[in-house]
Amino acid sequence: MSRFGFLLRELVLRDLRSRYTGSAFGFLWAFVHPLWQLALYSLVFSVILRIPLVGERTESFAAFLFAGLLPWMAFQEGVSRGATAILDNGHLVKKMRFPSQVLVLSVVFSALVHSSIALALFAILQGVRGELDPGALHWLLAGVAGQLGLTAGLALLMAALQVYLRDVVHVLGLVLSALFYVTPIVYPVGLVPERLAAWLATNPLTTVVALYRSFLISGRPPSPVALIGLAAVALVALGAGLLVFRGLAAGFSDEL
Repeated sequence: MSRFGFLLRELVLRDLRSRYTGSAFGFLWAFVHPLWQLALYSLVFSVILRIPLVGERTESFAAFLFAGLLPWMAFQEGVSRGATAILDNGHLVKKMRFPSQVLVLSVVFSALVHSSIALALFAILQGVRGELDPGALHWLLAGVAGQLGLTAGLALLMAALQVYLRDVVHVLGLVLSALFYVTPIVYPVGLVPERLAAWLATNPLTTVVALYRSFLISGRPPSPVALIGLAAVALVALGAGLLVFRGLAAGFSDEL
């Protein structure tokens, strides 16, 4: 287990270093990309479409939006890059004997660390603005745990299937595009019609986003039922991902 942890840590550090090697602005790109997305979405949904923040405890659409984008960016990057982690490192999988799932998990943790930097800076800003709720830190930690379980489970599942079915990553792109809009990131839950709100609540990322907002903008925490649902889905996703990955890993070398 100690070897697994050491290897995972080294791969995460390698991934973080390699992201911006040779670029002029280096690690500053970690802030440019999310801020660019924030500016674009704020322009479209706040200035042009003028979406009202019904039922939310902040009047700042940018703060509301960024609190939802943070978990989504880590989830989307972790699943997307994790899905191709085995193919991208085929030379290692074929030549070295080590737990190949660490390649997928390193990408997932790298995405989490990457978004955590923006999360920390945003939390400081929200504290200065007076909207941060320090007493809701446990909700944020619950959200991160649920997000991590979902991301790791789906990334492992997609990575294993992608080795055998190369169309998986293309289907995944379509699914993630749809999932973004059925998660209340660019709109508040209060705007969703009642007949659709129940379906929206079944999306575990809805609960993750609500947990982040509970801490970052003093939003209302999700219900106990939603929390139990998130925990159950995250555990099932993680268990299924590990089970499928281990079952298919024996044939990776032959397929790569």
